Amino acid sequence: MQIGGIDPTYKEEGIQLFEPLRTSLSETIDNILPYPQSALLSGIILGNQSSLPFYFRKQLQTTSTIHIVVVSGQNLTILAGFVMSLVSIFGRRKTIILTLFVIVIYSLITGFGVPVVRAAIMAGLVYTGKLMGKEGTGWWILFVTGGLMLLYQPNWLLNISFQLSFLATFGVIVVAPIFSNILRKIPKLIREDFAVTLSAQLMVLPIIAYNFNQISLAGLIANSLVLWSIPIVMISGFLAMIVGIFNNFLGEIVGLVSGILLTYFIYIVQFFSKIPGASFVIGQTNVVMWTGYYLILAVIIFRFSRRKSANMV
Repeated sequence: MQIGGIDPTYKEEGIQLFEPLRTSLSETIDNILPYPQSALLSGIILGNQSSLPFYFRKQLQTTSTIHIVVVSGQNLTILAGFVMSLVSIFGRRKTIILTLFVIVIYSLITGFGVPVVRAAIMAGLVYTGKLMGKEGTGWWILFVTGGLMLLYQPNWLLNISFQLSFLATFGVIVVAPIFSNILRKIPKLIREDFAVTLSAQLMVLPIIAYNFNQISLAGLIANSLVLWSIPIVMISGFLAMIVGIFNNFLGEIVGLVSGILLTYFIYIVQFFSKIPGASFVIGQTNVVMWTGYYLILAVIIFRFSRRKSANMV
């Protein structure tokens, strides 16, 4: 998961061998959904931001939701989870193998950017373990993944996308459950989305502020209101795209669900982007300042995690 006010002109490095296929799939989406919903879906599924209106890209940046239209590990994780849900149809072993195949294909189609590589390795380790009869998820898989990526390409440590992806994922895996426990009196549906958004935002805030000199105040609320819809948008939109390849009319029918939710997404982004002070520019900051920020955050997380463990005893 990547959460932050990424500059809309920022482009992810990756393999472009499948660019013609990605262009063709974008054209299919254009045929089954109206604009700008079609452009937004292309961004969410394929990471294609070229057809998004400039004003809307600025609104996405202002509300700190630009990460949703950048191909990220979250997209791949959602798709892999959907394929794994077919286990009752194909059986456990065949479904895991199919999931691993889909992970590779999707990674190649979307350009194999750093966040997708991270998610692909993590998912690959998890599902390979499942295939071998070993269950395992958690923070250690994230660190093993990060170590393997840096072993292959040490320069990725200075890559903004790697930093955002790694820290946001750490927030979701480690920090979010702690916040969810703190907010346990809030209804579960609202609590979990809010905890995930807050955790990821806190973890990536220094990277965004240091590199882009901008902080979004509306981002936390805007993300909480739209993130719940992204898995539904992605799965229904992906199915609509596949159906649309063979039959445009049926693709439009299947795409109704994603179209409605994308309209909701656009409304939320536009509403919060117009709020005075939704985001503000800050001056130059230094590494020492943000190192102190992470140390304070680490102490807070550690103390609340100890309290959570004590409550469970």
